[in-house]
Amino acid sequence: MLNYAITIFFGAFLLFQVEPLLARYILPWFGGTSAVWITCMLFFQLLLVAGYAYSHLLATRLSARRQAIVHLAIVSACVLLMAALALIWQSPITPGPSWKPLAPDFPVAKIFILLTVSVGLPFFILSTTGPLLQAWFALSHNGASPYRLYALSNVGSLLALLTYPFLVEPALTLKAQAILWSLLFAGFSIGVVLCARSVSLIRKSQVIPADTVEPQPRYPLPTRSTRLLWIALAAIASVMLLATTNQLCQQVAPVPFLWVLPLSIYLLSFVICFDNQRWYRRGIFHPALAVTVFVALVVLCSTDASILLQIASYLALLFTVCMVCHGELVRLKPHERYLTSFYLMVAIGGALGGIFVVAVAPLLFTGYWEFHLAIWTSILMLFIVLMRDPGSWIHERRPAVAMALLSGAIVLPELIGTTYTFATIRRAGPHLLPGFLAVGLMSAVAFQKHSRLARWWPGSIVQVCALLGLLVVGGVLIVDVEGNRANALIASRNFYGTLEVYSVDSQSPEGHYFMLRHGQIIHGEQYSAADERYQPTTYYGPDSGIGLIMLNHPRRLDDDPGGRSLRVGAIGLGVGTIAAYGQRGDYIRFYEINPAVINIAAAENSYFTYLRDSRARIEIVPGDARLSMERELAHGNPQAFDVLVLDAFAGDAIPVHLLTIEAFEVYLRELKPDGVIAIHVTNRYLDLQPVIREAAEHFGLTAARVHQPAGSMVKPSDWILLARNNSVLERLELTNKLASLDASRSIRPWTDDYSNLFQILK
Repeated sequence: MLNYAITIFFGAFLLFQVEPLLARYILPWFGGTSAVWITCMLFFQLLLVAGYAYSHLLATRLSARRQAIVHLAIVSACVLLMAALALIWQSPITPGPSWKPLAPDFPVAKIFILLTVSVGLPFFILSTTGPLLQAWFALSHNGASPYRLYALSNVGSLLALLTYPFLVEPALTLKAQAILWSLLFAGFSIGVVLCARSVSLIRKSQVIPADTVEPQPRYPLPTRSTRLLWIALAAIASVMLLATTNQLCQQVAPVPFLWVLPLSIYLLSFVICFDNQRWYRRGIFHPALAVTVFVALVVLCSTDASILLQIASYLALLFTVCMVCHGELVRLKPHERYLTSFYLMVAIGGALGGIFVVAVAPLLFTGYWEFHLAIWTSILMLFIVLMRDPGSWIHERRPAVAMALLSGAIVLPELIGTTYTFATIRRAGPHLLPGFLAVGLMSAVAFQKHSRLARWWPGSIVQVCALLGLLVVGGVLIVDVEGNRANALIASRNFYGTLEVYSVDSQSPEGHYFMLRHGQIIHGEQYSAADERYQPTTYYGPDSGIGLIMLNHPRRLDDDPGGRSLRVGAIGLGVGTIAAYGQRGDYIRFYEINPAVINIAAAENSYFTYLRDSRARIEIVPGDARLSMERELAHGNPQAFDVLVLDAFAGDAIPVHLLTIEAFEVYLRELKPDGVIAIHVTNRYLDLQPVIREAAEHFGLTAARVHQPAGSMVKPSDWILLARNNSVLERLELTNKLASLDASRSIRPWTDDYSNLFQILK
């Protein structure tokens, strides 16, 4: 028993330690967005399905001895392969620089290929551990339930996720993490050998493959509808997990801890539900689901909810949805005879949820509307499960329950109505009217016992009120989606996030402007009036760091007219506002990873005209800026920039690979000896000054900070300027506007192998 418990726990721990490790390793290669983490999760979910399918086939088609032989052969091959890769790469699971993508196209496919090569086989073996070793345990320990081992495996997974950001990542470099993980995997393999040895001693006559014989009457074969319910419940929990992760990282605060926290909550629900069936009680968690949905909808539709309130409400909703889905799964779990098929259906459901969020939702939605869909489908699935169970509370005729449901259905639209205008609700009306008419008809049938239509709806008033609540929630979610989409001139979504273009104050010819938003962050604004559209706005005003440099660079005051031009590199395009500072003879080279941003800013009929109006020569290089610069240097084509602008932060998300010592080494090679690096560091959650200060000290650079106060069409912003010498930063026009960097916080320098965002949280 102890050997199985330790091996299963250890395997789950390694399984969920390698996920953030590999995601963190490849994150810089794909733009540093949270979509990399979501894609990695989908890959691991699909591989989990493969591992569970393998375990199911092995446990139901082979004798115990042959199961042990086949599995040990694969484990041995994996250990030998990892040993061979250790001689080629820095570690057995971290591919070398030659695997970096050359172009930004098809990032999901490239991530899949990269993960398959690096950790595909080890992860596959780890994914088989739970169901296969539990099946072996059931064979070798007659009468003992293996389901508590599943809870134990989720404890290991949860511990791995919580220790990684707090203990492992701050203490170890990525190379050290990968090497240590590989050594621990070798130790885990020994545990598998010991478990295989114990099960191989069972006589062949003792083993009866589960799905090859007619089930005994007391162990009925799960029906097709039950298996579909297993898949559906697991899929909804998976969609809710990934949708919540997107909602937090894209709309609230894209910090890595918020990648791990939702997954930890998801796993915690597995631990609670599968440890013992008594932990999940419908009388507690069904009302809790109603309350958390109610609160989340109010917060979701609010325009001024605090960050902490958003995080708390969304995570509380995730927990209750996962508890309900996984709790109902436990209520529907089969006898141990069908254990592997049960886990396989659960894994398939999780993978289908991941496929929907990663691959399908971006094609269907222009925003992160899968979060809205997950809320509604979780309630719908609960309604279906309760309707299938004759003993559930929804079949009871309790006036108090009906009144509670009806009150919620009435109050919620009233609360939401304070947020949206009547015009928005009217636009959503065609979507809502059929549902409310149907509910009205059903209500009439329920109240009028002698109606001829009563036989179509023999249910209780509780069922009617529950259905009414379901439709009201759907209506509120549709209103919220319509409200967000109503005024957008352009709305697009891709791997790198969501973009919307809005027309603001269109009734005023002088004040009218267009705005580009990335999630909740403004990425650029431009007046439409001919005499105002050349004005740099938002974070790039004349008093900003980049504005001061572009207007007061020594070359601008050169006596030779031919020497006044500037070569400018800009990492991050936005709407091209920096181009407003371009003079005749200037060259501005933008690096932009998101093709949707390029389409919005550079299209011939674009609402934004900074690029078209600029007197400078403009060139746009698609793809990750650092990788593009490394290729330029490798081909002997340094750009010799006078000014290099670093402004590639999507909202408050930090592409860590653009702030490491190795990154600054690349920037300095692209810069003239008297050139300046201007870094936009405005951020609501992270203080980037210590990171840049460490890089400046490492290379002996002069550093200064510039704060731009708010003004007309100008946002408050913070910039840091770096230079090799004082020829630029000591100019009289700049000195009275520069401040020294804050030196109160000391951190370890960031490198490609080490970074720690928790050190710089505000």
